[in-house]
Amino acid sequence: MSQQQYNKLKIYIAGPMSGIEGLNWRKFNQKEIDLVSAGWCVVNPARMDHDAGINPMDELKEYDYEDAARRDIEALKSCDAIYLMSGFQFSKGACWERALAKHWGLRRYYEIPRHDHEVAKEISINLPE
Repeated sequence: MSQQQYNKLKIYIAGPMSGIEGLNWRKFNQKEIDLVSAGWCVVNPARMDHDAGINPMDELKEYDYEDAARRDIEALKSCDAIYLMSGFQFSKGACWERALAKHWGLRRYYEIPRHDHEVAKEISINLPE
C-alpha cells in the first residue's frame, strides 16, 4: 500500500443487492469509481463477492449470504465511513450495516438525503475534514 493510499479515509459502500438484476454490481462498481475519484479508499462488497467467486447471475444461497454478511461486517469495521446507496432502507443487510456504522461512530453519507433522521452530506466534492 502506498503512503498516499495509507492516508486516505476508507469508506464502505452499502446498498441493496438481493432481488436486483446482477446483484446490483453495476451500480456498486460505478459508485466505487465515483468515490475513488473523490479521494476515498473504497471497500466494495460487490468486488468482494466477485473475488469470492460469487456469480451475480445466480441466486445467493443462504450459506453464501451468511458468509458474505460476516465478511462484510468485518470489512465495515476497518472503515472510517459508510456510503448508503439509494434504496438501502429496503435491504436487511444494508440496514444492519448502517446500524453498526452508527453504533461504531462511523461517518454516514447518503446518496439520497435522509432529512427525516439525519442530514445528508455531499461527498462528491471534497474529503471530509
